[in-house]
Amino acid sequence: MKILVLVTVALAIPVIPFVIWGHWIEQTARAWEETQPSPMVMAIVLFGLLSLDVFLPVPSSLINTLAGAKLGVFAGATVCFAGLTVGAAFGFGLAKLAGPPLQRRWLADGDAQSLKKFAENWGVVTLVITRAMPILAEAAVVLLGVQGLTWRKFWPPILLANAGIALAYSAFGSLAAQQEWLVVALAISAGFPLLLTFLARRWLQTGQKKEVIR
Repeated sequence: MKILVLVTVALAIPVIPFVIWGHWIEQTARAWEETQPSPMVMAIVLFGLLSLDVFLPVPSSLINTLAGAKLGVFAGATVCFAGLTVGAAFGFGLAKLAGPPLQRRWLADGDAQSLKKFAENWGVVTLVITRAMPILAEAAVVLLGVQGLTWRKFWPPILLANAGIALAYSAFGSLAAQQEWLVVALAISAGFPLLLTFLARRWLQTGQKKEVIR
């Protein structure tokens, strides 16, 4: 039964984003194809979007995939790595300066409590584990910044995680562009992180409830 559920979820990953964002994804891909901006302009735009990810609801996984498709694996990964890192640094730095008010502004109570407990057990590894998850990635950065994590401990996991994510998505986007199934790849890139976030939230909430019962 569990295997059947996992197979169903895996098959649904590229379908669900099409139902929700299918029209927008197709329009975006078509617009990029028609305008054909220079690689430099595209790199600047993608970098800017990713660097603002902590402030705006930017689908970073989709942007990473598009970067690989349009700029190539290594150029796309470099741009995405830089954007993700700048965005994370902005969020972390503001969290260290603003403290609890920023945490209340950016984090839902449930996410804050669950992540706090997880961070107490796993420390900076929390940054690596949540990096590919929308909402939880930003939440972890803000939470650990508020809790006083030092910059020295912040950089290694962030740089490592961002490098892996940027390279993986860029390679995926480049392969999709070569095989001419970029729209499907963008849908998968949009849906898979959301699935990870949903499962992680359920797992964190379940763990928190068990701790309360004990």
